[in-house]
Amino acid sequence: MENQIQDALLFSSVECFLHTTERPGFPVKEHWHYFGEIVRVLSGSLKVTRGDSTCLLNTRDAVFLNPLTPHSLAYGEPGVAASYEVIRLDMEQFGDLPSYSPDLRGMLLEGERLGFPMLLTAKELHEGRMDNMIDLCVQEYRNNAYGYDLRIRSLLYLFFTGHIRRWITAGFVPQNYASRIDPIYSLPAYIARHIHETLKVDDLAKFCGLSYPWFAHRFHDIYGMSCKEYIEKVRIRRVQHYLQFTECDLNYISAHTGYVDCSHLVRDFKKFTDMTPGQFRRAHRQKRSSSASFPKTIDTPVKNG
Repeated sequence: MENQIQDALLFSSVECFLHTTERPGFPVKEHWHYFGEIVRVLSGSLKVTRGDSTCLLNTRDAVFLNPLTPHSLAYGEPGVAASYEVIRLDMEQFGDLPSYSPDLRGMLLEGERLGFPMLLTAKELHEGRMDNMIDLCVQEYRNNAYGYDLRIRSLLYLFFTGHIRRWITAGFVPQNYASRIDPIYSLPAYIARHIHETLKVDDLAKFCGLSYPWFAHRFHDIYGMSCKEYIEKVRIRRVQHYLQFTECDLNYISAHTGYVDCSHLVRDFKKFTDMTPGQFRRAHRQKRSSSASFPKTIDTPVKNG
Protein backbone atom coordinates (compact mmCIF):
# COMPACT_ATOMS: atom_id res chain seq x y z
CA MET A 1 0.00 0.00 0.00
CA GLU A 2 1.58 3.28 -1.14
CA ASN A 3 -0.26 5.75 1.11
CA GLN A 4 1.00 9.32 1.28
CA ILE A 5 -0.07 12.85 2.21
CA GLN A 6 0.62 15.04 -0.82
CA ASP A 7 1.51 18.17 1.20
CA ALA A 8 4.05 16.23 3.24
CA LEU A 9 7.02 16.21 0.87
CA LEU A 10 10.51 17.21 1.92
CA PHE A 11 12.89 18.98 -0.44
CA SER A 12 15.55 19.43 2.25
CA SER A 13 16.66 17.27 5.17
CA VAL A 14 14.46 19.10 7.73
CA GLU A 15 11.33 21.25 7.66
CA CYS A 16 9.19 22.70 10.48
CA PHE A 17 5.46 23.37 10.48
CA LEU A 18 2.85 24.86 12.81
CA HIS A 19 -0.62 23.31 12.67
CA THR A 20 -3.93 23.60 14.49
CA THR A 21 -6.84 21.18 14.73
CA GLU A 22 -8.96 23.83 13.00
CA ARG A 23 -7.14 23.48 9.69
CA PRO A 24 -8.78 21.62 6.79
CA GLY A 25 -8.05 17.91 6.81
CA PHE A 26 -8.11 17.43 10.58
CA PRO A 27 -8.48 14.82 12.06
CA VAL A 28 -5.61 13.37 10.03
CA LYS A 29 -6.45 9.91 8.73
CA GLU A 30 -4.00 7.04 8.95
CA HIS A 31 -1.08 7.50 6.57
CA TRP A 32 2.69 7.08 6.39
CA HIS A 33 5.62 8.68 4.61
CA TYR A 34 9.30 8.12 3.97
CA PHE A 35 10.50 10.63 6.59
CA GLY A 36 10.22 10.79 10.37
CA GLU A 37 8.35 13.37 12.43
CA ILE A 38 8.59 14.91 15.88
CA VAL A 39 5.13 16.10 16.92
CA ARG A 40 4.82 18.38 19.97
CA VAL A 41 1.58 19.81 21.34
CA LEU A 42 1.65 23.55 22.08
CA SER A 43 -1.86 23.88 23.50
CA GLY A 44 -4.70 21.46 24.17
CA SER A 45 -4.18 17.75 23.54
CA LEU A 46 -3.84 15.28 20.66
CA LYS A 47 -4.53 11.59 20.31
CA VAL A 48 -1.82 9.97 18.22
CA THR A 49 -2.25 6.43 16.94
CA ARG A 50 0.83 4.53 15.72
CA GLY A 51 -0.01 1.14 14.29
CA ASP A 52 -1.80 -0.71 17.10
CA SER A 53 -0.88 1.70 19.91
CA THR A 54 -2.46 5.01 20.89
CA CYS A 55 -1.08 7.74 23.14
CA LEU A 56 -2.50 11.01 24.43
CA LEU A 57 -0.25 14.05 24.09
CA ASN A 58 -1.00 16.87 26.49
CA THR A 59 0.46 20.37 26.30
CA ARG A 60 4.26 20.30 25.72
CA ASP A 61 4.35 16.49 25.30
CA ALA A 62 6.05 15.14 22.18
CA VAL A 63 6.23 11.91 20.21
CA PHE A 64 8.59 10.67 17.51
CA LEU A 65 7.06 8.90 14.51
CA ASN A 66 9.44 6.61 12.64
CA PRO A 67 9.53 6.62 8.82
CA LEU A 68 6.99 4.29 7.19
CA THR A 69 5.06 3.93 10.47
CA PRO A 70 1.28 4.21 9.87
CA HIS A 71 -0.13 6.91 12.13
CA SER A 72 -3.11 9.22 12.56
CA LEU A 73 -3.94 12.35 14.59
CA ALA A 74 -7.24 13.09 16.33
CA TYR A 75 -8.66 15.42 18.98
CA GLY A 76 -7.45 14.66 22.51
CA GLU A 77 -10.84 15.83 23.73
CA PRO A 78 -13.74 15.72 21.27
CA GLY A 79 -14.12 19.09 19.56
CA VAL A 80 -11.57 20.87 21.79
CA ALA A 81 -9.06 22.81 19.66
CA ALA A 82 -5.32 22.19 19.92
CA SER A 83 -2.19 23.53 18.25
CA TYR A 84 0.94 21.55 17.55
CA GLU A 85 4.26 21.83 15.77
CA VAL A 86 5.85 19.23 13.53
CA ILE A 87 9.52 18.75 12.69
CA ARG A 88 9.88 16.58 9.59
CA LEU A 89 13.25 15.01 8.91
CA ASP A 90 14.70 12.62 6.37
CA MET A 91 16.40 10.03 8.58
CA GLU A 92 18.47 8.76 5.64
CA GLN A 93 20.33 12.11 5.65
CA PHE A 94 21.33 11.75 9.30
CA GLY A 95 24.50 9.71 8.93
CA ASP A 96 28.22 10.21 9.63
CA LEU A 97 28.02 9.05 13.24
CA PRO A 98 31.09 8.00 15.28
CA SER A 99 32.36 4.53 14.37
CA TYR A 100 31.19 2.98 17.66
CA SER A 101 27.64 4.25 17.22
CA PRO A 102 25.09 2.09 15.36
CA ASP A 103 22.88 3.50 12.64
CA LEU A 104 20.58 6.08 14.24
CA ARG A 105 17.60 5.19 12.08
CA GLY A 106 18.07 1.49 12.77
CA MET A 107 18.24 2.07 16.55
CA LEU A 108 15.02 4.12 16.56
CA LEU A 109 13.19 1.48 14.53
CA GLU A 110 14.46 -1.34 16.75
CA GLY A 111 13.59 0.57 19.92
CA GLU A 112 10.04 0.98 18.72
CA ARG A 113 9.84 -2.71 17.74
CA LEU A 114 11.00 -3.70 21.23
CA GLY A 115 8.36 -1.48 22.85
CA PHE A 116 10.52 1.34 24.15
CA PRO A 117 8.48 4.55 24.46
CA MET A 118 8.37 7.01 21.58
CA LEU A 119 6.36 9.44 23.73
CA LEU A 120 8.22 12.03 25.80
CA THR A 121 6.16 13.85 28.38
CA ALA A 122 6.64 17.54 29.08
CA LYS A 123 8.43 16.62 32.31
CA GLU A 124 10.81 14.21 30.57
CA LEU A 125 11.56 16.73 27.84
CA HIS A 126 12.28 19.40 30.42
CA GLU A 127 14.51 17.15 32.54
CA GLY A 128 16.64 16.30 29.50
CA ARG A 129 16.53 19.88 28.19
CA MET A 130 15.07 18.37 25.05
CA ASP A 131 12.20 20.87 25.01
CA ASN A 132 14.80 23.59 24.44
CA MET A 133 16.21 21.61 21.51
CA ILE A 134 12.79 21.52 19.83
CA ASP A 135 12.28 25.24 20.52
CA LEU A 136 15.65 26.07 18.99
CA CYS A 137 14.99 23.89 15.92
CA VAL A 138 11.76 25.75 15.21
CA GLN A 139 13.41 29.11 15.91
CA GLU A 140 16.28 28.33 13.52
CA TYR A 141 13.86 27.28 10.81
CA ARG A 142 11.78 30.43 11.23
CA ASN A 143 14.78 32.75 11.25
CA ASN A 144 16.19 31.06 8.15
CA ALA A 145 19.63 32.54 8.77
CA TYR A 146 22.94 31.31 7.37
CA GLY A 147 23.66 27.74 8.51
CA TYR A 148 20.17 27.19 9.94
CA ASP A 149 20.01 23.67 8.46
CA LEU A 150 23.35 22.71 10.04
CA ARG A 151 22.28 24.02 13.44
CA ILE A 152 18.97 22.15 13.23
CA ARG A 153 20.78 18.95 12.31
CA SER A 154 23.10 19.36 15.33
CA LEU A 155 20.14 19.97 17.66
CA LEU A 156 18.34 16.89 16.35
CA TYR A 157 21.41 14.73 16.94
CA LEU A 158 21.33 15.96 20.55
CA PHE A 159 17.60 15.27 20.76
CA PHE A 160 17.84 11.69 19.52
CA THR A 161 20.93 10.77 21.54
CA GLY A 162 19.11 12.09 24.62
CA HIS A 163 16.08 9.97 23.72
CA ILE A 164 18.19 6.84 23.22
CA ARG A 165 20.04 7.47 26.51
CA ARG A 166 16.66 7.24 28.27
CA TRP A 167 16.11 3.88 26.58
CA ILE A 168 19.57 2.66 27.60
CA THR A 169 18.81 3.36 31.28
CA ALA A 170 15.69 1.20 30.79
CA GLY A 171 17.65 -1.70 29.29
CA PHE A 172 18.01 -0.92 25.59
CA VAL A 173 21.29 -2.24 24.12
CA PRO A 174 22.65 -0.30 21.10
CA GLN A 175 23.69 -2.69 18.34
CA ASN A 176 24.23 -2.50 14.61
CA TYR A 177 20.58 -2.87 13.75
CA ALA A 178 20.06 -3.02 10.01
CA SER A 179 17.49 -0.61 8.63
CA ARG A 180 16.68 -2.87 5.64
CA ILE A 181 15.00 0.01 3.86
CA ASP A 182 13.66 -0.43 0.34
CA PRO A 183 16.05 1.57 -1.91
CA ILE A 184 13.17 3.65 -3.28
CA TYR A 185 12.70 5.23 0.17
CA SER A 186 16.35 6.27 0.32
CA LEU A 187 16.11 8.15 -2.99
CA PRO A 188 15.50 11.62 -1.44
CA ALA A 189 18.80 11.32 0.44
CA TYR A 190 20.57 9.93 -2.64
CA ILE A 191 19.23 12.71 -4.86
CA ALA A 192 20.24 15.36 -2.30
CA ARG A 193 23.80 13.99 -2.18
CA HIS A 194 24.12 13.84 -5.98
CA ILE A 195 22.08 16.89 -7.02
CA HIS A 196 25.21 18.52 -8.50
CA GLU A 197 25.45 15.64 -10.99
CA THR A 198 23.40 14.72 -14.06
CA LEU A 199 20.66 12.52 -12.60
CA LYS A 200 18.85 10.25 -15.03
CA VAL A 201 15.59 8.57 -14.08
CA ASP A 202 16.70 5.39 -15.89
CA ASP A 203 19.76 5.18 -13.63
CA LEU A 204 17.68 5.75 -10.49
CA ALA A 205 15.32 2.96 -11.55
CA LYS A 206 18.33 0.62 -11.89
CA PHE A 207 19.58 1.80 -8.47
CA CYS A 208 16.26 0.56 -7.05
CA GLY A 209 16.37 -2.67 -9.06
CA LEU A 210 13.15 -1.79 -10.92
CA SER A 211 12.11 -1.50 -14.54
CA TYR A 212 11.52 2.08 -15.70
CA PRO A 213 7.69 1.79 -15.95
CA TRP A 214 7.31 0.14 -12.53
CA PHE A 215 9.77 2.59 -10.96
CA ALA A 216 7.88 5.58 -12.42
CA HIS A 217 4.59 4.18 -11.11
CA ARG A 218 5.90 3.49 -7.60
CA PHE A 219 7.74 6.81 -7.35
CA HIS A 220 4.60 8.77 -8.25
CA ASP A 221 2.52 6.75 -5.77
CA ILE A 222 4.99 7.38 -2.94
CA TYR A 223 6.08 10.97 -3.60
CA GLY A 224 3.03 12.37 -5.41
CA MET A 225 4.92 13.54 -8.51
CA SER A 226 7.22 12.23 -11.20
CA CYS A 227 10.85 11.56 -10.36
CA LYS A 228 11.90 14.22 -12.89
CA GLU A 229 9.73 16.86 -11.20
CA TYR A 230 11.05 15.87 -7.78
CA ILE A 231 14.66 16.28 -8.94
CA GLU A 232 13.81 19.67 -10.45
CA LYS A 233 12.33 20.88 -7.16
CA VAL A 234 15.33 19.69 -5.15
CA ARG A 235 17.61 21.54 -7.58
CA ILE A 236 15.55 24.73 -7.19
CA ARG A 237 15.70 24.45 -3.39
CA ARG A 238 19.50 24.14 -3.58
CA VAL A 239 19.66 27.14 -5.93
CA GLN A 240 17.55 29.13 -3.44
CA HIS A 241 20.09 28.42 -0.70
CA TYR A 242 22.98 29.55 -2.90
CA LEU A 243 21.15 32.77 -3.79
CA GLN A 244 20.09 33.42 -0.22
CA PHE A 245 23.31 32.66 1.65
CA THR A 246 26.16 33.25 -0.82
CA GLU A 247 27.28 35.77 -3.41
CA CYS A 248 28.11 33.06 -5.99
CA ASP A 249 27.25 33.97 -9.58
CA LEU A 250 24.84 31.96 -11.73
CA ASN A 251 27.61 30.17 -13.63
CA TYR A 252 28.98 28.78 -10.36
CA ILE A 253 25.52 27.91 -9.02
CA SER A 254 24.41 26.12 -12.18
CA ALA A 255 27.61 24.07 -12.22
CA HIS A 256 27.03 22.99 -8.60
CA THR A 257 23.33 22.19 -8.87
CA GLY A 258 23.35 19.93 -11.92
CA TYR A 259 22.31 22.40 -14.63
CA VAL A 260 23.87 22.36 -18.08
CA ASP A 261 24.19 26.16 -18.01
CA CYS A 262 22.68 29.20 -16.28
CA SER A 263 20.02 29.72 -18.99
CA HIS A 264 18.46 26.36 -18.03
CA LEU A 265 18.69 27.34 -14.36
CA VAL A 266 16.90 30.66 -14.96
CA ARG A 267 14.17 28.96 -17.01
CA ASP A 268 13.43 26.35 -14.33
CA PHE A 269 13.72 28.85 -11.48
CA LYS A 270 11.06 31.11 -13.01
CA LYS A 271 8.88 28.07 -13.72
CA PHE A 272 8.78 27.02 -10.06
CA THR A 273 9.02 30.35 -8.21
CA ASP A 274 7.60 32.99 -10.61
CA MET A 275 10.77 34.99 -9.94
CA THR A 276 14.14 35.38 -11.62
CA PRO A 277 17.17 34.39 -9.52
CA GLY A 278 18.10 38.08 -9.28
CA GLN A 279 14.66 39.03 -7.98
CA PHE A 280 14.80 36.22 -5.42
CA ARG A 281 18.25 37.28 -4.19
CA ARG A 282 17.22 40.94 -3.85
CA ALA A 283 14.03 40.00 -2.01
CA HIS A 284 15.94 37.94 0.55
CA ARG A 285 18.54 40.66 1.05
CA GLN A 286 15.68 42.95 2.05
CA LYS A 287 14.25 40.32 4.40
CA ARG A 288 17.47 40.06 6.39
CA SER A 289 16.64 43.27 8.19
CA SER A 290 12.95 42.47 8.67
CA SER A 291 11.29 40.32 11.31
CA ALA A 292 11.77 36.54 11.11
CA SER A 293 9.18 34.47 9.29
CA PHE A 294 8.75 31.02 7.81
CA PRO A 295 10.57 30.94 4.46
CA LYS A 296 8.46 30.47 1.35
CA THR A 297 9.40 27.09 -0.10
CA ILE A 298 8.51 25.68 -3.47
CA ASP A 299 6.06 23.14 -2.02
CA THR A 300 4.20 25.83 0.01
CA PRO A 301 3.91 24.07 3.38
CA VAL A 302 1.05 24.87 5.75
CA LYS A 303 2.21 27.39 8.36
CA ASN A 304 -0.66 28.24 10.62
CA GLY A 305 -3.34 25.62 10.29
